Amino acid sequence: MVQNIKFILIICILLTTNIISSQNKKKDVSVSVVKNYKNWKWDEVFVAKNKFISIAVVPDAAGRVLEYNLGDVPSLWINPKLFGKSFSSDENVKIKDWRNFGGYRLVPIPVKNCAVNKNGKKVKRWPPPVSIGDAPYQAKITNKDNIKSIDVVSGVQNLPVPIFDRKTQSFSIPQKIDEQLQYSRTLHIQENSSLVFINHTLKNKGVNTIKRGLKISSQHVSRSKPELEDGENFVAHIPFSEEYKLPQNKQYEISVTPESRWRYINRNRMKLDKNNPEHVKKYFNHGTNWTGVVAPGIYETHYDYYLMGGIQMIASKSWLSYVNKIENTVFVKIFEPYNPELVYEDGANSVIFHSGLEDGYLETEIKTPIYTLQPKESFNYKEIHGAAKIISTPILDVNTTGVITKKIAFNKNNGTITGEYGVFKEGIAVIRIYKKNGTEEINLEKVSPLKAFSMQFSSIKIPNATSIELLIKTANNTYHVLDTLTF
Repeated sequence: MVQNIKFILIICILLTTNIISSQNKKKDVSVSVVKNYKNWKWDEVFVAKNKFISIAVVPDAAGRVLEYNLGDVPSLWINPKLFGKSFSSDENVKIKDWRNFGGYRLVPIPVKNCAVNKNGKKVKRWPPPVSIGDAPYQAKITNKDNIKSIDVVSGVQNLPVPIFDRKTQSFSIPQKIDEQLQYSRTLHIQENSSLVFINHTLKNKGVNTIKRGLKISSQHVSRSKPELEDGENFVAHIPFSEEYKLPQNKQYEISVTPESRWRYINRNRMKLDKNNPEHVKKYFNHGTNWTGVVAPGIYETHYDYYLMGGIQMIASKSWLSYVNKIENTVFVKIFEPYNPELVYEDGANSVIFHSGLEDGYLETEIKTPIYTLQPKESFNYKEIHGAAKIISTPILDVNTTGVITKKIAFNKNNGTITGEYGVFKEGIAVIRIYKKNGTEEINLEKVSPLKAFSMQFSSIKIPNATSIELLIKTANNTYHVLDTLTF
C-alpha cells in the first residue's frame, strides 16, 4: 500500500513538473501589434520576433518593412523625419513630395509608362504612383497551419497618374483609367532561424489586359555614425555569369556618367570647378565605388555618398547580399531564378542603387518579370531573406542554410578540410563523408546566425571519401546542406 502511494506521488510530481515546464517554455516566435514601437510614433506597428531577428511592418508607411535586424544590427535605413506620418492617396505630387519612409518598399514596373503628360504620352514620373507606394495599407495577423503571418494589402492603384508640368505650373489630367492594380504581401518568420519568408501578389483589378511587374527594394544603412562618410564598409554583391547578358551584349550597365555625377555633386553636395584638377580627378567619372569582380562570378560595389545612380545586371544565382563590414554581418535576399524565356525591365532582374537622398543609403533591388495579366488575374513572387554573422567577404554563394565566404577545400598535405560560413539556422554543424561502402557523420560544433562558423577539420577517413557534405542539423533532426566537396 505504501509503495502504491509512493508510486502515485511520483507520477503526480512528474506530471506537475511537465505541466509547469510546458507552461514556462516560451514559443520562440512572437507576432504582435505594438503602439509607438521604438518611439516611431505610429499607433500600429506589426512586429515579428524570435531570439535572432526582429521585423517591423508599418501599415501607415505604405505597408513598408522598416526593421529587419539581426540582434542589434539593422539592415534597413529608416527616415526619422517621417516618424508617425501618413499620407493620402492623392496622386497630384511633385518631385519634392516623395514620401520616402525608408525600409523595404516596391514600385510597379515598367516605370516608364506609369504617368501621362499634358500631350497624352505615357511617361515616367518620380515620385512613383502613390496608392501603391506611399499611402496607408490595410494589415492583419493571420494564423494558417500554425504559422502566424503579417499580411498587408494596398489600395487600388489607378494608372496612368498625373505629372506636374513646370512650364504650365499645373498637373496633367489623365483622360481615362487604363489600369487598376492592387498589391498584397504575406510575411512570416521561423523559430531558431534568421529567415524571413515573403510572398508578393500583384492583381489586375481593372477591365483591361495589362503588362506589369514589381521592383522590390531594400534601403540599407550606409554609415556607421551620422557624421561619418564611411561607405566603403557597406557593400553589396551580385552573382553573375557570362551566360547571361543584358541587351547590346552587356554584362552590366552603370547608370552614372561622368557628366551626371559631376552635375549631381555640383547641385547637391558642393560647388565644383572644372579648372580644378583635383575636382576633375575625384568627381568627373562614373564613380569609384564600383569595386568590380572580387571573385569568379561575383561583382561588388560599396556605398558612395557622392553619387546618385546604380548598376543593373542579371543575377545568375538568384541572390543579392548586403554586408555591414564593421559589424561582420550579412543580409541576403533569395528570390526566384532568372528565366531567359521571360521579359524583364531593361533585361535585368537585379539592381544595386546608390542614393544621396536624405542621409544616403544603398539599395538592393529585385525586378520580377513583366507578366501579362488578364482582368482579375494576378501573379505571385516569392522571396526569402536571411541574416548571419560572417568572418570575411566577399560573399561567394548563398542558399537557404547560409552563406559561403570560403568554400570547402581539402588540403592533401595535412588531410584537413576548411571553410568559412555564416548560417541562417541554429543547430549543429555536421560533416557527412560519402565513401564507396557507405556514409559516416561527424558532429563538429553548435552554430547559430549570431556566430560566424570557421571550419578546420582533420580525419584519416577523408582521403577515402568520394564526396563530403557540410550540413546543419536542426533541433528536429532535419539536415540542411550548406556546402559540398566532390573528390
